[in-house]
This record gives sequence, structure tokens and C-alpha cells, in this order.
Amino acid sequence: MKIVSITPDIDSGGAAKSLFLLARQMVKDGHELHILSIAKPSRTKRKVEALQEMGVTVDYFDIPYFPLKLHVCPIPFWKNIRRAVANRAEYGRLAARVRALAPDIIHYNSYTTLLISLWLREFPAILHAREVLIEPAMSIPLTRWLMRKNISEVIGITPAEGEQAARLFSLPVTVVNNWPEVPPALTPMPADSPLVYGVFSHITPIKGHLECVKACALAADGLRAANVTVRLFGGRVPIHEAYYQAVLAEVERSKLQDIVDFRGFTDTPEEEMRKTNLVIRPDVSGQPWGRDVIEALSLGRPVLAFGSDEFFVKRGVTGRLVPPGDIRAMAHAMLDFADHATLARLGDSAYAFARDHFDPVGNPRRVIERMEHILSVACSREGA
Repeated sequence: MKIVSITPDIDSGGAAKSLFLLARQMVKDGHELHILSIAKPSRTKRKVEALQEMGVTVDYFDIPYFPLKLHVCPIPFWKNIRRAVANRAEYGRLAARVRALAPDIIHYNSYTTLLISLWLREFPAILHAREVLIEPAMSIPLTRWLMRKNISEVIGITPAEGEQAARLFSLPVTVVNNWPEVPPALTPMPADSPLVYGVFSHITPIKGHLECVKACALAADGLRAANVTVRLFGGRVPIHEAYYQAVLAEVERSKLQDIVDFRGFTDTPEEEMRKTNLVIRPDVSGQPWGRDVIEALSLGRPVLAFGSDEFFVKRGVTGRLVPPGDIRAMAHAMLDFADHATLARLGDSAYAFARDHFDPVGNPRRVIERMEHILSVACSREGA
């Protein structure tokens, strides 16, 4: 197949990393892939260079996110509407590039790229539902119309995304979990003190770094007694600079410099996770199934997260969930986990779960199989 993937990002964030891993399997299986990103690289070009070495072309366009209401990513509705109108020539430029490539199928790597489908309705298409839409929202009717008109099938990364897509759009849905870069492998935890907890995400209000720091403040005496260090990893986001400064100020105000270690952006999170005993996902949206969770479980690291849906993080098995935004509950859980033996036991269970659910060959091939099915149906209709 010749595939065009339209993505909101190319070098940072879960959608970009997941697309990179999907691309790797597509190329390995002999498919031709072209990626069109609606944003230029903002962190590092390493992933772009690796894609190009595989033979994948990458083009950039200045197109705003489709203004949806998402739990994981606040999108300014009217600002992006104005940007879409002002940048409408970019949609035409992207559509011209797609038609020049003449793909067999288009892969939309997020709901945030869906508006572009208006210009590309003649191509079979699949959408990767990587987000849960907020309901109700004024964007839902337009989203439903675009999906039903322009998308053939949906891939949901968890049952939550899959159930919502099936209910809202009445389209065929296949749930395929994300997968790690390498096969799950139980890696030894740091055996010596201190215990290391890690947080891995961009520093934005929804990701909960501030809530994590406040939980550390509540649990500070116990964390010091247990010799726990909390490492915060994450890239600064220009539009959320005030939030970044608020996190730093809270560390200083609460005198947590001996507990909280701000490490900044890393494009090798797996390497840093190997140096941790526990991964924390304080995402206040309460969706505990991001790429940080996938990678943590695949290394045999339990996860402590805000949330209630136990798809991946199961109490007493792979970690623990606490109510979204409940800082006191997060603080108590941090102290409960401050034990090498407890974390090692949960780490073994986390690895076993990942081994059974996150197949780095089988999972991407299931996505590719759905594309092949869509193309087969489209060809049959043309033949008829």
C-alpha cells in the first residue's frame, strides 16, 4: 500500500511517538509511507531523521488543530477557527501534496487533523482515535458529520476511545493498544536508595505537574524518611510558560528542592524510566493510559495515576489509581508505595500485563490489516 499519514505532531508527544513506531512496522512490511505534519518539529529532529533513513518522506504545513474539546489537550476554539480561515491556503497546499502522492489510503493520526478531510474526500481513510472527546460540546455535530462522510473505520487506542467513536459515529471500530519501541522486558529496578519516582509529560496544566508537587509537599516528611526522590521530566510549552513558572515556584515555596528534581525535556524517556521504581501520571483529565503508562508497564514499572478506568492501571496488580485531582489521595499513595519490595512485586505484574497486551509487532500489524481491509472494500466497490 501507499499510505499518507496526516499527523498533528512529528517529534514530541504520544501521537508522534506512536506514529513513529507504526511507521517502522509499515516500512518493514513493505508499505510506502508519506507523513504530512501540521506542525514543524519543536523539540528535536531525531525522529524525523530516523523516518527519512527508513525512506519515509516528511512534509510540514502550518495548519491549526481542528478546534475540538478534548480532555487531554485544551484547544482554543475561536482562535483556531480564525487561524483556519486565515491559513486556508495551507489546506489547499496540503491537499495538492496528497493528490500528487496519490495514496491508496489516508491515515489521520488524531481527531485534531480531521478538518483536513474536507479537502480529501475522494480517498479511503482511517482515523486513529487517540483522544476522548468532551461531551457535550458544540464541535460534536461537525465532528460527527466529518467522520461519517470522510472516514471508513476508526482505531481506538483503548476501550474508552473505541466505545465513544462507535457510539457517536456508528463506524466500525477496532481497539488496538499502543505498544512500546521494543518488546516488553522486565528490567531490574534500582536496588539502592533512594527510591525514584518519575513523571514524564509536557508541562501543561492538564498534565498535573503542579498537583504532583503539591502532593509531594503534603507527603514531604514521609518521603524524606523513606529517602524518595521525585524526578519531573517534561518540555516547556510556550503558551503555558506561566504554568511552568508556577510549578517551579511551588517547589521553592514548599522547600522541596531535596525531594523534587526538575530534569526538563528528554527524548529518551525509556532510558530515564529504567532508573525509576515508580512512574507517576498526575494527569488531571483522569485518563491513565498515555504513552508514559505503556512504556512504564513494558519495563516492569508500576504506575500511580489519577483516574478511575482500570484498563491498564489496576489496583494491587500494576499500580494504583486515585480520584482525579485528589492531591491528598495522591500523597497517601506516594507514601504507601515507598517500599522496595512492594514496588518490585507490582513491577513483575506490570511486566506480565504489558507482555500480554503491548505486542510491538502484532499490534501495528492489526492497524495495517484494517487499512488493507478498507482498501479491499474500496477496490471491490470500484470493480462493481
